Amino acid sequence: MTEIRIDEVRHALERLTANASRELLAKQPHWGDAILCDGLLSAAYALKSDAPVEAAQRWFEPKLATGPRTNGWFWFWAAEGLPALNLHLRTNDPRYLEYARAIVGFMENSAARTPDGAFVPHPPALEVWIDVCYFTAPALALLGRISGDSAMLERAADQVILHRDHLIDMSTGLFWHVAYLDKKSHSPCLWARGNSWFSIAAPQVIGEIAAAGATQRLAAKVEKIQAALARQLNTIGTLQDESGLWHTVIDRNDSYLEASAAAGFALALGRALRASMPGLDDARAHDGYLRALRAICSKIDAHGAFNGVSQQTPPGDFAFYNSIEVGTAPFATGVCMMALSEALGNETWLIKARKS
Repeated sequence: MTEIRIDEVRHALERLTANASRELLAKQPHWGDAILCDGLLSAAYALKSDAPVEAAQRWFEPKLATGPRTNGWFWFWAAEGLPALNLHLRTNDPRYLEYARAIVGFMENSAARTPDGAFVPHPPALEVWIDVCYFTAPALALLGRISGDSAMLERAADQVILHRDHLIDMSTGLFWHVAYLDKKSHSPCLWARGNSWFSIAAPQVIGEIAAAGATQRLAAKVEKIQAALARQLNTIGTLQDESGLWHTVIDRNDSYLEASAAAGFALALGRALRASMPGLDDARAHDGYLRALRAICSKIDAHGAFNGVSQQTPPGDFAFYNSIEVGTAPFATGVCMMALSEALGNETWLIKARKS
């Protein structure tokens, strides 16, 4: 039986959060900074500390003065919606809510889409990217809940379903990196981190729908998302390495083991187990979750850096994915903080797991 101590998770999160708080304010800008910022807010709740919130506020301050840069690269501005909303919830400062509204408003009213409504990150290329499911649907869902906008909640669910429909590999339940609609084809590899973006987004959207009391009204769409998520997580459970990590091309053991996907899958498994996700292989998920937590804790060094992360990864062939350099990255640090925070928020289950 895989075991992990709660204090091990807590100490790893403390090191990670302290380093991330310093790094967010000192390093060169990166598209993953918004995810790092959101991870700090998760850690603030888990560690019962205001220091990560203060770092997030300092990072956001100049952005509030200028507003979101929605005319820039999609990845930079779209990711800022979630931390803005979470800062609003934490501080009750309406400026963060208005900032998020500007992002979501541009996303819904001006961003390029496929004919069926999936967001397109690089127009005029008619492409659907699995990463974009995370960059869009959770912010839509959270703003919909905060605003009491049931139609926005439904549109968030629709984005998850559209990404599923365009990118699913029907034989495995995993997801391709990019779908090329004009060519009626997709990128050639099942990329681990891309799959983890879907696995993080799906339960987050389901959770916001539930928190808004809209599960019954949206039951058919929630069930579609749950079925896709459960199938995906059941499959990734069969592909997990003994180390607790996954290969960067998830179904190819001859590709290297990578840490950010493990952080994403740990977060997704924790959420799915907490929610008693229908269709999930609970026994395999329990063991895989603990092994993933152990693996990501082991990748946090004494200075608080989360190592073993593949760098920015556009689509390519197998050799290309396997050639991407490994190091640290703000988006991965953010997801790792979220995963460890989720684990600390479910300490009772972790204790039971150790005793079983």
